[in-house]
Formats: sequence, structure tokens, C-alpha cells
Amino acid sequence: MKTEGKKKQNSKNIVDNIRHLKMPERLWKLVAKASKNSRSVNNYIISLIEDDLIRRKMLKKSERKKFQSKNSHFRKRSN
Repeated sequence: MKTEGKKKQNSKNIVDNIRHLKMPERLWKLVAKASKNSRSVNNYIISLIEDDLIRRKMLKKSERKKFQSKNSHFRKRSN
């Protein structure tokens, strides 16, 4: 019973951290088109914001979220 309560609390914490962004449809379509090399539109938007924050020296490069590219799981490992 205690673990069930912790699961609900943990899932609530995750949901509480989600933020939404409203964007005009025309702009969304352009962003979606520009993000084809990214894993998702969301990751592309995050990378744009991080780039700007790094440029403004509000975020360190080491604090940037690490994303995998769309094709990274298809690449062969070099031994």
C-alpha cells in the first residue's frame, strides 16, 4: 500500500513539472518543418531555447539536455 502512494506522488511530481506553450498554427508548421533532423518538435524547441540561454550566459553548455538524434539507434558501433 505504501508503494502505491509513492507511485501516485511521483507521477504527480512529474506532471507538475510539465509546461505548455501556445503557438500560432503557421509558426508551428514552420517549426515542425525545421525540426526534421531532431528527434521531435519538442526537443527542437528545447534546443533553440537552450541555445539562446547559453548565448546569454544564463545556462552552461554542460547543463544542456542531451538528446539522441533520430538515426542514432540505427548507427553501427565502431569497435
